[in-house]
Amino acid sequence: MDISQTIHLLGDLLGQVISELESPHVFEVEEKIRALAKARRNGDASSAASLQQEVSSLNTEEARAVAASFAAYFDLVNRAEENQRIQILRRYEDEKFPEPIHESIGEAIATLKQRGITRGQMEDLLGNLSIELVLTAHPTEARRRTVLSKMERITELITQIGAGSLSLREQEDAIQLLRNEISFLWLTDRARAAKLSVADEVKTGLYFVDSFFWNTIPVIYDDLEKALERHYPGLHAPADWFKLASWIGGDRDGNPNVTSDVTAETLRLHRGLAVENHRKSFHELARHLSVSSNRIPPPQALMDWIEKRRPFPPHIAYIEKRYVTEPYRLVLSLLASDLAEASREDMKSHLLQSYAYHARMEVKDLAQPLELIATAIPQKLTQDDLQDVRRKLMIFGLHAARLDIREDSSRLNAALSEILRALNLESDFENLPADSKTELLARLIKESAPQLSNHPGVTSATAETWSLFQLIGRTHEVYGSELLGPIVISMTHAASDVLSVLLLAKWAGCKTIPQIAPLFESVPDLKDAPRILGSLFTSEIYREHLTAHNNEQMVMIGYSDSNKDGGYLMANWSLYEAQEEITRVAQKHNIKLTIFHGRGGTIARGGGPANSAIRAQPAGSINGRFRLTEQGEIIALRYSNPGLAHRHLEQIASAVILASAPLPHQPISKNWRSAMSQMSDAAQRAYRKMVYETPGFIEFWQSATPLDQIKHLQIGSRPSARSQTGAVNQIRAIPWVFSWMQSRFNLPGWYGLGSGLAVIDDKSLLQEMYASWPFFKTLLANTEMSLLKADMDISALYVDLVSDKKLANEIFSSIRSEYERTREAVLSISGHSTLLELEPATRQAVQVRNPYVDPLNYIQVETLRRLRSLPDQESPEALALREVMAITINGIASGLRNTG
Repeated sequence: MDISQTIHLLGDLLGQVISELESPHVFEVEEKIRALAKARRNGDASSAASLQQEVSSLNTEEARAVAASFAAYFDLVNRAEENQRIQILRRYEDEKFPEPIHESIGEAIATLKQRGITRGQMEDLLGNLSIELVLTAHPTEARRRTVLSKMERITELITQIGAGSLSLREQEDAIQLLRNEISFLWLTDRARAAKLSVADEVKTGLYFVDSFFWNTIPVIYDDLEKALERHYPGLHAPADWFKLASWIGGDRDGNPNVTSDVTAETLRLHRGLAVENHRKSFHELARHLSVSSNRIPPPQALMDWIEKRRPFPPHIAYIEKRYVTEPYRLVLSLLASDLAEASREDMKSHLLQSYAYHARMEVKDLAQPLELIATAIPQKLTQDDLQDVRRKLMIFGLHAARLDIREDSSRLNAALSEILRALNLESDFENLPADSKTELLARLIKESAPQLSNHPGVTSATAETWSLFQLIGRTHEVYGSELLGPIVISMTHAASDVLSVLLLAKWAGCKTIPQIAPLFESVPDLKDAPRILGSLFTSEIYREHLTAHNNEQMVMIGYSDSNKDGGYLMANWSLYEAQEEITRVAQKHNIKLTIFHGRGGTIARGGGPANSAIRAQPAGSINGRFRLTEQGEIIALRYSNPGLAHRHLEQIASAVILASAPLPHQPISKNWRSAMSQMSDAAQRAYRKMVYETPGFIEFWQSATPLDQIKHLQIGSRPSARSQTGAVNQIRAIPWVFSWMQSRFNLPGWYGLGSGLAVIDDKSLLQEMYASWPFFKTLLANTEMSLLKADMDISALYVDLVSDKKLANEIFSSIRSEYERTREAVLSISGHSTLLELEPATRQAVQVRNPYVDPLNYIQVETLRRLRSLPDQESPEALALREVMAITINGIASGLRNTG
């Protein structure tokens, strides 16, 4: 069954469900609206007015049902398209077999071999190889986990039906099951009734770890081992070169709901998942590894291990008696029993109390006997289930994913300032000059810690910050260093922000302090990052900390706030230059650098194809070490299908390997740099003139987008703004991008670029940059996607919601002019006649989806108009309209495959 047949089947089934569970009338209305939207897109001018009139005539219940129809359609079509991508990928693999496919790990290793990378050079590359994906709970996943689970079942049925291996009876039964699943999807509330708790977010993140990453990442390891065996036999990658981390439950920045208690519970859930998954694996392996000691005698070391474990628990004694000649089964059963016991541990209490305690189990307790088993049985027999169990133990440990701790520098400084004031050491620490702060911190870190109470300070905020550092110390003391990732400092402005963390950790009694990763987010902070790092790297105190971490430094760069601060072009150029300079500073001081990329889902927040983005990074900035956030809806989009998850992971690994190879790189000419500087300055001026300097822009943005309703969505535990003001610099980057995407302006993904490109008169220079510089080409290619998903005619519907018509017309006229300027410039430089000319499948997918997204935008605008006119925003009518809003927001996000 091809994609058109699959979509036709899904559409027919959805139509039947709507007619049966709503009414034939609703289905007829939906079909009429769909036909009008298609006619409008095909150039029928009268259809736009008819579409507007039809939507305006809907009552609230009809609007809900019609919006839900289009939203459900996108849920189904997305899964059909994913299934088609898997089929195409498999055909491509079959055509190329046994050679590797493009952008695979196998191709990357083969390419480096062909290009003369020696065995020694490959060994060095592998020695540095470290890739880590960091899952975040950034509130851009507009769908409930309940809906995601139902879509998983629908995907399974689509795959079964499309495979062509079912009998006619089985096919009929499967289609009936599919119809039933669509019915359940229809009857399920798409919007959450209650606001998400942090624990909900943690469980959702771990759902993806358990359901997809747990079995997919080990395959990536296998891919690399096979490629190395073919081209560099005898070489191996580190045991944990590709791993997972998470911010969910540890990201306190702007989220008062993340407390030490919540973080302790998060660590418990992480360990609980890993322990239980390993327990099941060891149990299954014990049943599988029924090797007789009469055929393969166990080594003496293994027998000694068994003897040391006596006396056995009753059920293990029974196993020994029943399987008397199967010592390997006995060992694995013992380990499974140990894991079962560890899963009953009251971990949260152990973390939040201070009594003497040490974890019942560590990774080495499992790894050592597994190693003894692996050395005893034939090597080929170790490369199946046993290897899988050992590999997962090395990748996921007993923590599943490392938990990062993130906090804003201002909150850390406020806590420290309060403690210093209470100790009469400094009355106004926060307002000291930067040099004075650094000097004071260095002195205090060198000195012995003062006698402090368990909760020093006066305010609850300081007490909570202190509890955090106590928890960090306790976690390392009881469960080891594997559970925690770095401490990420948001809004790092000075070296003292980093030293403050060192002092707080020391005074809280942390015997082991995690890596500290400053996060540079705004354009000024990105430009200042090299100076700040240079100051740290020459600090005796900080060098001691680095020595404890093998001279490794992680530096995080933020794509979202830099874009909101300086616009698309300036943000990208500032990020590029910052990486170059940070790399130079690290090399000068012999520091092993990992740049941590805080990317979001949309182009405006650093999204886009990962492979091309990695290959476009400055030469030498990766060097085998790459860390990346995966946020919100992007986690489900990329990883909720095992085949697509594997494809995305191998593209990341392939790009990192190729970008890290010691191959000659084309230097960036002075002319290119000069042009980029001129263009980014002009683009920033245009962007800030519009966003920060245009009178009434805030009013326009709040009226011409569904920002007010996005804030009502129950899609995250974190507040949408840093303060109650409506200023752009206070709103978080996610609702900023989300609101513009919903209203089809997509402004953060392109605004200012056209003005920037226009300042370079030499078109041939820009074309040369596009042809020869991956960074510039990727920049413009990503802009093409942003421009294609934007739609000024749909945006005009939202502009009509602005009460000040003069203001609305002036601002929208400027936005529309910049859109056309940007579009024309990008096409001129690329030489393309249409946007995404080189990606016809993607372009067609967007164009085919538009007639189905448009009705959702029309309904959203009408709903906003009605909702904003109500005097009582909490009335039953308002709540019903808000449900319609939630469905349209959900459906548009699903249709565009982007939120924030």
